[in-house]
Amino acid sequence: MSQGQSEKGQIVVEYVLILIVAVTVALMISSGLVSRNSDSPGVLTEKWRSLIEFIAADVPEQGG
Repeated sequence: MSQGQSEKGQIVVEYVLILIVAVTVALMISSGLVSRNSDSPGVLTEKWRSLIEFIAADVPEQGG
């Protein structure tokens, strides 16, 4: 095998490994942000739920 083909093969392997790592990190981040598990909801899900509960409370303004 020539030197050029070996380098091309290594570049492909490195690209695939980097792609796998990037996809894994993206999945971990997205599952942490939008998890719908009731025991440990994601950050965005929890904030959205608290916003909905705040709006649903419909507290009248106290003003003068």
